[in-house]
Amino acid sequence: MGQPRARRGPPPPVDKTLEDLRPLLVGPEQRRIRRLEERLDQSMAEMVAGALPEAVVESRKKGEALSWALDPLITSAIHERVRRDPGSFADAISPAMGPAIRKAVACALRGMIQRLNEALALGLSWESLRWRLEARRTGRPFAEVVLLRAMVYRTEQLFLVHRGTGIVLEHVSAEDTPYRDPDQVSAMLTAIDAFAHDAFRTDARLQRFCVGDLTGWVEHGPSALLVAIVRGVAPQAYGTVLSETLERVHLTYGEELAGFRGDRSPFSGTRELLSTCLHQQRKPVPRGSRPALAAAAVLVAIAATALAVRTRASWEDQRRFAGWAEALRREPGITVIAAERRGGEVAFSGLRDPLAEDPRAVIERAGPARTPVTLRFEPFYSLDPQIVERRAARALEPPPGVALSLRGGVVVASGVAPERWIERARWTAAVLPGVSGFDGARLTAQEAIERARAAARSLEGIELLFRRGAARLAAEQRARAAEAAAAATREIALAREAGMTAEIRVVGYADPVGAEASNRALSLARAEHVAAELIARGVPAERLRASGGGLRGDLAPAPCPGGAAGAGCGVGGADERRARSVIFLVDLRPSIKE
Repeated sequence: MGQPRARRGPPPPVDKTLEDLRPLLVGPEQRRIRRLEERLDQSMAEMVAGALPEAVVESRKKGEALSWALDPLITSAIHERVRRDPGSFADAISPAMGPAIRKAVACALRGMIQRLNEALALGLSWESLRWRLEARRTGRPFAEVVLLRAMVYRTEQLFLVHRGTGIVLEHVSAEDTPYRDPDQVSAMLTAIDAFAHDAFRTDARLQRFCVGDLTGWVEHGPSALLVAIVRGVAPQAYGTVLSETLERVHLTYGEELAGFRGDRSPFSGTRELLSTCLHQQRKPVPRGSRPALAAAAVLVAIAATALAVRTRASWEDQRRFAGWAEALRREPGITVIAAERRGGEVAFSGLRDPLAEDPRAVIERAGPARTPVTLRFEPFYSLDPQIVERRAARALEPPPGVALSLRGGVVVASGVAPERWIERARWTAAVLPGVSGFDGARLTAQEAIERARAAARSLEGIELLFRRGAARLAAEQRARAAEAAAAATREIALAREAGMTAEIRVVGYADPVGAEASNRALSLARAEHVAAELIARGVPAERLRASGGGLRGDLAPAPCPGGAAGAGCGVGGADERRARSVIFLVDLRPSIKE
C-alpha cells in the first residue's frame, strides 16, 4: 500500500475587488461615453460645420432632394436682399449686364439691317405688287410676306425629347419665332406616335408630319428624339444634319439619358449642339437691286446714327438726373422724398430747412440743367448738425469775439461777451430745435473783466511808506496795509470771476541816502515784509511776488549843493517819504480753460 495522499487545503484568497473587474465589464461603454462627452463639449456650430459638407455631398449622390428643399429659401433670401438693397445688386450685375446689353443690341441691329435689306431688295420689284395684295388679303404685315416668299426654308424650332417619358429635355427656337409650349408639342408627338403604333400594329416610327406650311422632321435615337419644325422645303441633307447632331447628343450625354429621373438640368449644355441645326436658306437677291441695297444701307446707317445719338443723350440725361438726386440727398437740411422723370421734365419733391441752400443752386453746382426742373420742397426744421449750428448762430447773434460750435447737440460758446447777451443766449438756446443745451463755461463776461481791471487800478494806487532806514512798517501804516490786503483779496476774486489770473508784484524802494547795495537790500526787505503782512491777512502766497526796486526812478531828484552829486543829494519836497515806500503792480492774464 502506498502512502496516503496529502489533503489539499483551501485555495489561497485572491486579492481582487469590484474596481478591478469594472474595466472588464463596462470599459467599452465608458470609452464610448467619454467620446460622446468630448463631442458634446464642442460647440454646436463646430459640429454642424464638420458634418454639413459631408451631408451635402451624400445628399447630392442620392438625388436632388436637398436642392429642391433649399431652392425656396435661397430664392426668398435673394429676393429680400434685392428688395432691401437694390443698389448693391445692380452694382454686382452691372459688369455683366453692360456687355450683354451691348451684344444684344448689336445682334438686333444686324438682324434688323439684314431683314430690311432683303425686304427692300425684294420689295422694289414687280412681285412686290403681288405681295402687297397678298398682305392685304391675309392681314399679314408686308415685311413678313416678303420674307416668307423670299425664303427657301428655315428651321424655326428644335425639341430634344426623352424617348421613354416624352419629356422635353431642351428646346431652342429661331430669334423671331413666337413662343410655343415645348411640353404641348412633345405631348402631341407622343400621342400621334402611340396612335400609329396601336392602330396599325406596326413598329414604324413617325418621321415626318405637316401642319400648314410647317414640316416636322423627327429623328429617332436609342434614348431620345430630335424634332425640328421647318418652314418651307428643306433639302434631304438636312436630315443627315439632324441625325449627326442626335448621335453627338447620345455620345456626350449617354449616361444622363439612361439614368434620367425627371431632372432636365444636366442637358442644358445641349443648346449649343441644337443651335447648329437652326438652318435657313433664302432666295438670291436679284442683281438689279444693288442700288436699292446701297440706298437701304445709307438709310440704315442714318437710322443707326440717330439711334446712337439718342441713346447717348438718354444715357447722359439719366446720369445727370442721378447726379442731381445724389447732390440733393447729400445737402444738409434737404430731404428728397420723390425724384421723377416725366417726358422731358424732371421733378423733385421733399422737405427743406429755411437755412439750407437753395435746391436749384445745388442742382446747378452738380451739373447744368438742360431740361426743365420742377422743385416742390415744403419747409421743415432739420436736425442736421450743420443746419442746427447755423440756426443757433442766426438766433443768438453772437457779438464780435464770440465763437459758437455744436457738440453733441450742445451749443458751445467761447470768447468775451456782455452779461446781458450771455443770459439771453442761455434762454434762447433752450428753445431752439435740435439744441439740447448751452455751454458757456468758456465765455467771459465783459463787465467782469472791467471790474477786475478797476480793482487792479485801485490796488496799484496804494503806497505804504517807511521811515528812513526802517524795513518794517510803522504803526500808522498798518491800517494802510490792511486796506492793501483787502484790495488784493478783492482783485484776486474779481479776476477769477472774469476767467483771469491776477499776479500781484510787491515792489519796495529806498531813498538815495546811503550806499547803493544797502539801499537795494533794504528795498527788498521792505517788499518781503509787506508781502508777509498781506499773507497774514489772507492773501494767497502764490499770487504774490516780492522784489526790491532800489531807488525809485519816478520821483524828481533835488539839486545837490554846488551842482555836484553827494551823500546829501536826494528827493525834495513831498516826494521825500515816497522814496521810502512799497507799491503794488497787478498783472492780469487769461486763465487756461480745458
